[in-house]
Amino acid sequence: MRLFAFYLPQFHQIPENDEWWGKGFTEWTNVKKAQPLFKGHVQPLHPLNGNYYDLLDRKTVEWQTELMHKYHVDGLIYYHYYFSGKMLLEKPAENLLKNTDIDQPFFFCWANHDWNRSWQGSRELLQKQTYGGKEDWEAHFRYLLPFFKDSRYEKKDGCPLLMIFDSGFAEKDEMFAYLDQRAKQEGFGGLCVIETFNGPDFPNGFDSFRAQKSAQTQYLFLREPTISRGIYWTTLKNLPLRIITHIKARKDPSVFHVLKGSDLVAQEIKKEPVAEDVIHGVHFGFDNTSRHGRRGFVITPPSRQSFEKLMDHLKGERYVFLNAWNEWAEAMTVEPTEEYGYSFLEWIKDWREKNNV
Repeated sequence: MRLFAFYLPQFHQIPENDEWWGKGFTEWTNVKKAQPLFKGHVQPLHPLNGNYYDLLDRKTVEWQTELMHKYHVDGLIYYHYYFSGKMLLEKPAENLLKNTDIDQPFFFCWANHDWNRSWQGSRELLQKQTYGGKEDWEAHFRYLLPFFKDSRYEKKDGCPLLMIFDSGFAEKDEMFAYLDQRAKQEGFGGLCVIETFNGPDFPNGFDSFRAQKSAQTQYLFLREPTISRGIYWTTLKNLPLRIITHIKARKDPSVFHVLKGSDLVAQEIKKEPVAEDVIHGVHFGFDNTSRHGRRGFVITPPSRQSFEKLMDHLKGERYVFLNAWNEWAEAMTVEPTEEYGYSFLEWIKDWREKNNV
């Protein structure tokens, strides 16, 4: 098993965020302004020992890498923001490429979605995603090539992994065919594409999604906790609860329904398919209220027992993806916090050592 964790490179200042969100904005800005919205709400989260780090500081990356190895996380999945030549938040990955002595396995998830002002409940477009044609694809490939050639970049059978967040765009098949051909010309076995299924119609939507995957797609990733949340809410026995909660919340803003992480893990084990072309996800809860306030939602961390049961279920898989290493503004982080300490990393380490995987 190769356990990789999603890695958000938003913890440093960039000119675009200064313009869009205010001078000095980083992900920590949202994290620090979080407020508890109901009794027992664990907000705000605090990094252990006040470690509000900057990802452009080499010592931060060294610390994260040491932590990753100590607790048996095999590598990180860097979100890659590329808009037909325009890049955002690219410096952490570029710095890693330069610092070849930092032993941090990684690969990219191309987060190919528009950026808008959704945190403020607005659809105002900040950065539009476009794909262009072969000249644009060639430029993108030339940018990716040094990363692909890096020995730390994850490969399957000689093929660099490239995850795509949203595969619902017209150029997908032609673009991946081109990138695959270029990878072969550069001496790789081709390109190993991972398409992300974000739901919500499961399983019918997933069956349709699988039927439309590109020829270069070797894996379909079931993004968690998105999929299990969708399954949970559409299960007949939970449908009345969803309706009642929605009606109550419209009348009383203090109503806030919290989903139990262990319930979602149970849905994942029961409903999601185990197949050679499927990669499953694990998570330790979710809470995006620091970004969205009452428009957000909360999933509590699963119990240790349910986490171990899920990992037992996935034991024979080649890849499992953890959401996430440092999504602090969504409370999806395994980095140590004042509230939970090192507990989630310890669960991972203990399970892997116990099962020798």
